[in-house]
Amino acid sequence: MIAASSPVHPAIREAGAGDAAAIARICRLTGDAGADATGHHSDDTALADVYATPYLHGPACFALVWDEGDGPLGYVLGTADTRAFQTWFTQTWWPSVADRHALVTEADEKLLRSAADHGRMLLEVIEDFPAHLHIDLLPEAQGRGAGRALIEAACGVLAHSGARGVHLGIDPRNDGARAFYPRVGFTPVSEADPDTFVRSLP
Repeated sequence: MIAASSPVHPAIREAGAGDAAAIARICRLTGDAGADATGHHSDDTALADVYATPYLHGPACFALVWDEGDGPLGYVLGTADTRAFQTWFTQTWWPSVADRHALVTEADEKLLRSAADHGRMLLEVIEDFPAHLHIDLLPEAQGRGAGRALIEAACGVLAHSGARGVHLGIDPRNDGARAFYPRVGFTPVSEADPDTFVRSLP
């Protein structure tokens, strides 16, 4: 994993192996366009195995948590090299966890077939914005500057690693995310793709 050079806020720290369960829980509780996704899939660990847990293990990855003393209330996770991460996810990570998750509901099928897509993360923007990230905060950590602080910490880690730009995607239903990212330096990649946001790194 990429190491954070120095904390930018006292509540931000690098995630450790002991944070995996908390990170998975946060992913589930924010996994429905920012709302609770508990029960949306036949297995409540599926979302985290696609969008959160792999970043504790994959190439050129980082994981930071927002922890005010009683455990993580949010996180920002990502990788400096989306192309390498996609290869690792497809060849190593997903084969190691896919059998845990059953295709029972339509939601299961959509999520798990997306996870098995070898090109899922290989968007055109990775040529100029090769890093990507995911950020999620529980409601009790929202509205107090945690999101901005986590984004700035993540961008600092990525810039230090040599990444020249970072991108992220949002759920089209998440109006809060659509309003938030421009306030922290991200712009929609195009009118044709308003749900992908990019930010150049120094």
